Amino acid sequence: MILRKQQGMSLVSLMVATAIGIFLIGAVIKIYLDSKNSFNTRTVVAEVSENLRFALDDMRRIIVMAGRDIRGAEDDIPSRRAFPPVTSSASSASPSGAEYIYDGGSDSDVIAIRYRRGPSCGAYQSVPDIKTRPSMVRFLLADTDGDGNSDDLVCELTTYNSGGAASTTRQTMVSGIQKLKALYGVDDNDDGYADRYLTASMVNDPSVVSIPGNASTPWVRVVSMRIGLVAGSESKLPPGSRGSTPGTLNVLGMVFNEPDTTHLYRVASSTLMLRNFNPTVQRQ
Repeated sequence: MILRKQQGMSLVSLMVATAIGIFLIGAVIKIYLDSKNSFNTRTVVAEVSENLRFALDDMRRIIVMAGRDIRGAEDDIPSRRAFPPVTSSASSASPSGAEYIYDGGSDSDVIAIRYRRGPSCGAYQSVPDIKTRPSMVRFLLADTDGDGNSDDLVCELTTYNSGGAASTTRQTMVSGIQKLKALYGVDDNDDGYADRYLTASMVNDPSVVSIPGNASTPWVRVVSMRIGLVAGSESKLPPGSRGSTPGTLNVLGMVFNEPDTTHLYRVASSTLMLRNFNPTVQRQ
């Protein structure tokens, strides 16, 4: 009878197996963390994209109503024309119900339009009486949630009764909007299409935009608008998706410096035709 000596795994074999196991576990953990970071990054991107899409869509459906049912003769009356007066004072434009467009320069703008019929951020507007002032809608950034940051995009509706008394309500559309800018498309040759896009202050300057002979304001040449928004995420980016330094963004020609790298910032813009100001289409 031949006795055979039993042989097990050597210490070297155990060490090799352990090393391979640790390597495989590490690879699985890395794949899991990468997938988690990628998922969280996509969630932040979707959050910002959805806010921008909703804000632009809602602003578009209201702004295209500018001038509806406002008679041509009312363009001579600042309190009734489709575009309220322009102010260079932020303190004048920020109060609720202020009847101003504001050109913020490197700051955010205030957009304001008037019309008598159409959707709004409140009830559907229907002001058939020419004796009653048209309703006014404004878009601006304000601090409505009390966090100390004016990053809530607000839609403000002001209506008037037959006696001229005003009633104003504000609705917060989305939060996290860092900048709101607007450019106005000016039709220089009366073909119904914008030849250049200017800030509100430039449109308001007769030396920049000429006043037609049958009008009293250069704003009658505005036939379209271009809106730009910068939105920031409420959620923080995963550490692996953050840049080393804050970047810069361009919103309608204005440079926006990202305040940090922990949040995602994106720009979106939209150009819309103001159909009630196209000379080839009779004003509604």
